Amino acid sequence: MVDPLGSILVAALICCAPADDGSIPAVPARSTAECMSAGLQWLLTHQQADGSYGTFESSRVGEVWLDTLASHRAFRVATTALCVMALIEPARTNEAAAVALDRAVHWSLAELPVGKATGGTFYDTWAHTYLIDMGVRLLREPRLEGRHEALRALTVREIELAMNRQAADGGWGYYDFHGTFERASGMQTTSFNTGAMALALMAARDAGFSVPPERLGTALERLRKFRLPDGAFIYGTYADLRPITGFNRPNGASGRLQVCQLALWQGRIADVDQPKLLEGLIHLRDRHHYIEIGRGRPIPHEAFYSNSGYYYFFGHYYASRVIGSLESAEQRAALGAWLDDLLRRVQNDDGSWFDYPLYGYGHAYATGYSMLAMQELRRIAAADAAAAAQVEAPARSEAKSSQNPG
Repeated sequence: MVDPLGSILVAALICCAPADDGSIPAVPARSTAECMSAGLQWLLTHQQADGSYGTFESSRVGEVWLDTLASHRAFRVATTALCVMALIEPARTNEAAAVALDRAVHWSLAELPVGKATGGTFYDTWAHTYLIDMGVRLLREPRLEGRHEALRALTVREIELAMNRQAADGGWGYYDFHGTFERASGMQTTSFNTGAMALALMAARDAGFSVPPERLGTALERLRKFRLPDGAFIYGTYADLRPITGFNRPNGASGRLQVCQLALWQGRIADVDQPKLLEGLIHLRDRHHYIEIGRGRPIPHEAFYSNSGYYYFFGHYYASRVIGSLESAEQRAALGAWLDDLLRRVQNDDGSWFDYPLYGYGHAYATGYSMLAMQELRRIAAADAAAAAQVEAPARSEAKSSQNPG
C-alpha cells in the first residue's frame, strides 16, 4: 500500500536540489556521449594481453587483507565480469569493443571456477555474483550465439557455487573469521553482498535458470532483517546489536542502501514500496557529501560514518537501477539527470573512474560500474522519450484534424 502522505513528501523533496558541497567539479568536463566514449576507450586500452581486466600490482605499503593469493583470482574474475557487461552495449556497434568483448568472454569461459582463499576469507563471492549477472546478459546477445551453450554451463555452475557459499543465516559475505567451516557461519554476512547476490539470482531465475526458491527466500528474509526502522541497512550480521553505530546510520549506509532496497523491491519483501525507493535515492543525493568524502581514500572506513571508497561506484550503479524501477517518469528524469551529471563530473581525465586503490583493480572495476550506470540511465531516458512521443503523436494528429475538418 502506497502512503499518499509519504508520496507527497518525497515528491516535494525531489524538487529541492541540495547545494553543491564543493568536493567534486562544479561543471562536467564532458557530455554524456563524450564521457561514455572516453570510458570505452579506457577499457579498450587497459585490457590485459590475455583478455582480462585488473592486475595484482600495488604501489601501496599496506593493502586490503588478502589471506592467500587465491584472492587475486576472485578480484580479477569479478572485475573482468563487470567490464564484460560494460562492453556488451558498445560492442553492438563498435568493432573494437566487439573484439575486446570477445577476448574478455573467452578469458572468462576458460578460467577455472574461483574458490575460497581460506575458510575465513572468500572474496570469490564477488566473482560468483557478477559471473551470474554476466552470463544472463550475454545470453541475450544473438551475436554470441555460438557461445551460448558454454555461457549457460558457466551460469549453472556459478549458481551452484553461490548456493555453496550461502551462509547459515541465509546471506552472503566474504569473511568468516569466527570459524572455518565448509559453509560460512553467517556471523559476517553483509547486507550488500546479500542484496547483490539476490538480484543476480533473481535475474537468473527470470532468464529460465533453476534457482531454489527456498534458498532465495531465506536470503531475502535475511536482508529484510538487516533493515532498520530509519530505512538504513545494517552493514553485517556481526553488527546486528549495534544499530546506532555510525556505519549503520543512514549517512553511513547510503552506499549499500540502493542494492538492498532494490533486492527487497524485486523480491516483494517487507514494506519497500515506491516512496521508499524514492526516499532512498533522495537520501543518497541530498547527503551525498558523506559518501563523497570517502571516494579515493586509501584507508577503508576512515571517512565520516565509516564510509569507504570501495562501495562508491557500487552504490551508484545500483542507484541507476533503482531509478529505472521508479514508476514516475518525472522522478526518473530528475534523479537520472542528477546521477548522470554526477558520474560525468567525477570521471578522470583519462576516461576511467576510480574510488578505491584495491591493488590494480580499482580503476577497472569502477569504470565497469560507471559505464553500466550511464548505459542504464541512457536506456531509461530513451524509453521515456519514446513513450512520451507515442502519447504526443495522437494528440498532434487529433489537433491537426480539428484544424482541418475537411
